[in-house]
Amino acid sequence: MGLFLASIILGIVPMVVYALIVWRLDRWEKEPFPLMLAAFFWGFIPSAIFALISQVILGIPLEMSGREPTLMDELTQASIHAPVTEEFIKAFGVWLVMRIFRREVDSILDGMIYGSMVGFGFSAIENILYFSSQPDPGSLAVLFFLRAFIFGFLHAMFTGLTGTGLALGKFTRIPLMKIGWPLLGLAAAMATHALHNYFATIGGESLLYAILGCALGVCFFGVLIGVCLFHENKWIQIHLADEVDDGVIFAQQARDAAAYWKRSSFNIFSLGLTGYFKRRRLLHRATKLAYRKQRAARVGDLPHLEETIGKLREEVRALSRLDPLVVSGAIVGGQRLPPPLPPRRAVPPPLPHQQ
Repeated sequence: MGLFLASIILGIVPMVVYALIVWRLDRWEKEPFPLMLAAFFWGFIPSAIFALISQVILGIPLEMSGREPTLMDELTQASIHAPVTEEFIKAFGVWLVMRIFRREVDSILDGMIYGSMVGFGFSAIENILYFSSQPDPGSLAVLFFLRAFIFGFLHAMFTGLTGTGLALGKFTRIPLMKIGWPLLGLAAAMATHALHNYFATIGGESLLYAILGCALGVCFFGVLIGVCLFHENKWIQIHLADEVDDGVIFAQQARDAAAYWKRSSFNIFSLGLTGYFKRRRLLHRATKLAYRKQRAARVGDLPHLEETIGKLREEVRALSRLDPLVVSGAIVGGQRLPPPLPPRRAVPPPLPHQQ
């Protein structure tokens, strides 16, 4: 009983911690926590159940044959059946969330985060099943180290690729790629999952290849997140530049809204509790205004978007005047927001005047 309880705690807690870290990465406009919880739950219960049923069905021919499984049978199960069934059902959950709550998906990073949440949920239940089958605490400790620390981000990375493909399909202007990107994302998830399982199943020295592949995959995923955050920073500045020119928000406030670390909770020590929450609300609403303007630029000025942008603009105008840094005189008007990128000339510069 004690070993089973430990398996539950050790299976769930690290994945919850990782999920919270990834959720916190999106400082500008975090996805609703209940929606993150729903995505995690999809990976934890429905995905695991459907994947298990599918794999049992696919394993019926081997069971009916009555022979002992060979290495090839194990490789087929691990490198084909498991990746296909697990990634497909996880992808369905990500698609459901992004379809039903499509107004919450504003960037490629959002798709990546939703995919990661489903992946972390699936890892949690898979860990519990593996941990609870261990014969003694020593074996549990070794497996916990491998699955919680070495391979802890694997399912999040796999399904994050699917979420990235779904988000790219949502925002592309090429009709064919609205289907192509999601299929490529799902294929990438299945392929990386299959490759990892292949080396892990062979074991021995090949396990090092699985560890190396995991490390490279996580690094790639980290770089992809960094690129997404970089681009979001740029277009937040672009969309708030007009608001600065129109007097809706001050230039320094716009720069702070686009700055990744300005939302840090450490600001509470310099601003005080009341001032911190006032400023946090201002930066959040200003960022939301930029996100809505970005969506309007992508899909067109839909009536509901125009109305939302108008309401957000007035809310930001009011909040900017209540900013503790404005009240104290630390921020003053009259400044413009510099362009986030060097301007590009449409035509070559004129030649020097000849005397």
